[in-house]
Amino acid sequence: MGAVRFYHLVYLVTETCSSIKQTKVTNLIAIGTIAISLSIFGVFLLVYVNLNAIAQKWSEAVHMTIYLKNELPEGQIPALEKTLKELKQIESVSFVSKEEALRIFQDRLKGQESLLAGMTGNPLPASFEVKIKKRYQNPEGMKMLAATLEKFQEVEEVQYGQDWLESLTALVGLLRLVSLFVGSLLFAALVFIISNTIKLTLYARKEELDIMRLVGATDGFIKGPFLIEGVFRGVVGSSCALFILYLVYNLFVSYLKQSSYLLLKFLSLSFLPTDLMIGLLLFGGVMGWFGSVLTLRRFLNTY
Repeated sequence: MGAVRFYHLVYLVTETCSSIKQTKVTNLIAIGTIAISLSIFGVFLLVYVNLNAIAQKWSEAVHMTIYLKNELPEGQIPALEKTLKELKQIESVSFVSKEEALRIFQDRLKGQESLLAGMTGNPLPASFEVKIKKRYQNPEGMKMLAATLEKFQEVEEVQYGQDWLESLTALVGLLRLVSLFVGSLLFAALVFIISNTIKLTLYARKEELDIMRLVGATDGFIKGPFLIEGVFRGVVGSSCALFILYLVYNLFVSYLKQSSYLLLKFLSLSFLPTDLMIGLLLFGGVMGWFGSVLTLRRFLNTY
């Protein structure tokens, strides 16, 4: 039994290699098409991964500024700070006095002190810098907390960059839907391409397959080399797609380095993580296998 399996495995490998050699042009066209299609899908993945990382980074860095009313007596500040710390959404609270706020503002305007020449007194309010717990660092959680804080009598205004946070979250969600839609279209298109490639190979070897069936070869015995060939096309095509994607990524990063180092530092671009690269390779293999199965089922049922 072991020897039979070994010879069967040798047959599968030999026939697959022979079929690939006989249909070089067809295989190259199929692999090239798969590589280009998956490269397009990979670009969406790459943009999504980096935007998602930026969104997560900004969410973690999100803080809320609570501006206090000017006429608020200093004696009420400790009680308000205690109340804020007791809220379940808040991780930490830091008080910024009017004097400290003015000093920070002046530091930021170093070299442009003339802008403050006409200013009398200190128009800046005291405030609390609030760090939010991770599970509440989302547009809904921040909005609900801001609405709660704005009801406090001591509070003049609450700011947390709500427009930016909501826009970035919406953009990431939209990109996720686009990636899913594009991925579904590419999957259908690539299965069709692989199916037709396998079909051409089957028609080219129709006489050989007819002889195999006449001498008693089972469908499983006939299908084996073609299934392996389909997986081979998918994996090689997705490997080429990763290579193309990596070249595009490096070219884009090089362009950013030359145009603006600060922009590059802000974006903090990264390539696809290992699990996604492995997933893309498996995705290509599965498409190759699935396309081969569909074609073989129809072909063997016909003949």
